[in-house]
Amino acid sequence: MEIDQSLDLKRDRLFDKIVLYSATALFTLTIILTTLQVFIRLLNLPTFGFLHWTEPAARFVLIVATYLGAAVAVRNNEHIAIRFLLDRLTNWKPWLGYLVQVVGKLIIIGFLWIALEGTVITTVEDWTTSIGGIGFVTSGHLYLGIGIGIGVMLIYAVIDFVGLARELLAMRTEGTDSGQFEEGIADE
Repeated sequence: MEIDQSLDLKRDRLFDKIVLYSATALFTLTIILTTLQVFIRLLNLPTFGFLHWTEPAARFVLIVATYLGAAVAVRNNEHIAIRFLLDRLTNWKPWLGYLVQVVGKLIIIGFLWIALEGTVITTVEDWTTSIGGIGFVTSGHLYLGIGIGIGVMLIYAVIDFVGLARELLAMRTEGTDSGQFEEGIADE
């Protein structure tokens, strides 16, 4: 099986680079913390010693990194999709394929909006709730990181929606020239 290397990635802006490098840095930090935790267990170091915080820290960083990584996937249109029906519709009637994509993006935007609202509420309510492992990290901090990832996904989904809507409108107006009549046989 061959890996598809033709992702047709969009042009990176500063915001895109910040999101991508942040996700990469968090995943790297997760690997470092997890490796450190493996050595702590392998060498049978005391769990409540100096590095006891590496296990929950790796867990918390991985959670936030996953949401930022998902935002990168949404931006690059690499999320999970079943393209069979959409490809058939697009080949049959291109405007119908774009219409289905627009409706799909609206559903995604609606879901992300609801998830973001819930995350904001939980962040505020749980800002001081301890989740253990690391004393200064609270549940609110963790939900703040999740909310940032969901917010970035929402931004990218809205950008995709606007692009798809523009393409759909261009397709509708492309075939009709205003003020001209098509030739045909008059119905008498």
